[in-house]
Amino acid sequence: MSLKRYLKDRWRLLLGMVLALAVSGAVLCALWVTWQAVVFLEGALLLCFILPLLLDWGEKRSFWDQVAQGVEDDERIWLLPNDLAEPPFREGELFCRALEGVARDRADQVAAARRDNREYREYVETWVHEIKTPMASARLLLANHPGELSDALEDELFRLEEHVEQALYYARSGAAEQDYLVRELSLSAVVRAALRRQARPLIAAGFRVEPVEWDAAVYTDGKWLEFILGQLISNAVKYRGKNPVLSFRCREEEQAVVLTVADNGVGIPPEDLPRIFEKGFTGQNGRRLSRRSTGLGLYLCRKLCRRLGMELTAVSEPEQGTEMKLCIPRGQFHAVARETL
Repeated sequence: MSLKRYLKDRWRLLLGMVLALAVSGAVLCALWVTWQAVVFLEGALLLCFILPLLLDWGEKRSFWDQVAQGVEDDERIWLLPNDLAEPPFREGELFCRALEGVARDRADQVAAARRDNREYREYVETWVHEIKTPMASARLLLANHPGELSDALEDELFRLEEHVEQALYYARSGAAEQDYLVRELSLSAVVRAALRRQARPLIAAGFRVEPVEWDAAVYTDGKWLEFILGQLISNAVKYRGKNPVLSFRCREEEQAVVLTVADNGVGIPPEDLPRIFEKGFTGQNGRRLSRRSTGLGLYLCRKLCRRLGMELTAVSEPEQGTEMKLCIPRGQFHAVARETL
């Protein structure tokens, strides 16, 4: 708090002081007091007025300056009651008490929201595991009754399983630290596992998958990485072109391993490319080519990548295909990143 602002807030008090000095000076002059005595007495009165104001300003300045700094920091504003020293004046005490009440109420709301979110996530995870049982039973029934109808139902079951798995990973993405295991993995083995999982739609779409003849060791969670690759493969199937081809290339750098998933599909329009990782964004291709597009796949992939210390980027040209580049830091265990919702 500057002295100018302090005095501005107390202009009524200052006006009263000026009037008091004027009245006292007029009275002294009326009593034929010498001008030297009048000046001395007026100076003494002025000093008696100004000194308490300066002491009061010095006492309050540090407190309100600390409050001003705390208010400017959105991240620490709710911790301000813990940072402030006990003020030696009444309005400061009332302010601290009110701020503590607001901070306590906010902490209760955050705790309640986290509890509700955790309970909802646990419910979704339980629901996903429960629904897998009837899905597995349905698959067994279809295997015992082969035919065209069974094949069509099998395709729909596969799509249903993809959506269920996406729901599970979306629920877990808010607390990845509770369900990830970082260990050394063969990157080519994870790619092959993802291809096996997506074999049915790849075969049905007539894809030619270039052989994975390279290998690299990476440190990450194999289950989460396989899910991410599955989402990228699924997108390649959705937005395929004629004579579809899917390839996986690996480049080992000093600090990272870069895995590129490339297709020769319809590509992504330049105006859509910056937004493809936004939640719910489907773009022109999603509206035109895939009625099943939800705009969650790539959003979830990038979110999971960042949770595990990886980075996902895209390069694409319309009608030329798309390259999704996954950068996996080499030889490091990465802590799960924390988010501000």
